[in-house]
Amino acid sequence: MINEFALVPSRRTIRRLDIVAAATVAGFVALGLFVGWQLWNLAQLHRGLLDVAAALDSPAQAIGLVSGAPFIGEGARQFAADVTAAAGDVRANAALIRDGTRAVAVAVGATIALLAVVPVAVLYLPLRVARRRELRGLARLLAAPADPMLIEHLARTGVRRVPYSELRRVSRSPWRDLERGHHKHLAAAELRRLGLPVPDWSEAGSPEARSPDPAWAEPATDPGLRRVQPPAGRRDG
Repeated sequence: MINEFALVPSRRTIRRLDIVAAATVAGFVALGLFVGWQLWNLAQLHRGLLDVAAALDSPAQAIGLVSGAPFIGEGARQFAADVTAAAGDVRANAALIRDGTRAVAVAVGATIALLAVVPVAVLYLPLRVARRRELRGLARLLAAPADPMLIEHLARTGVRRVPYSELRRVSRSPWRDLERGHHKHLAAAELRRLGLPVPDWSEAGSPEARSPDPAWAEPATDPGLRRVQPPAGRRDG
């Protein structure tokens, strides 16, 4: 299916599509990197929680130092342990927030980039690969001796695909040229549309030389032909 449409766009159209595809992919990749970087920077917010944990460690240590004083005893030690445990929980949550934010940054950035990369890779690249393969095959055929069938095929394809303005410059009546077997100029127009060099087709073996149009052929002048006699009873002059 792709091979059937690979040669439909002209070389100019393919170049424009290449530019659009490349610009789209580059734009989405840049946008994905920007968004991902901004989200990655949000992971630095975990440092605030680490500061909170450090702030809890200081009073916990102080309470632990005075836990041995009279009238304070076991309750102070338990309170210091609870504060230290809370500081540890804050550190653990800070690490989870940091890792989760970075994971989200990578996922969101990659998703935004893939919004353009996947359609181009799935839809456009196969068309480009098929077109390249078809053009190489056509170039190999053109490098061989002139094939009248190939020239006619290119001519008929060119009448359908060459833009009207270009077709007018090539032929005043392309459909009549097809009927008369004059194919080379139409085939050359199709090759130029595809961006391929036009070979130097010789007259030998070309459709024009092989199948001249009866309307353009010279009348027969065989001296052996007998003159047709007028019907009986009819006299000249």
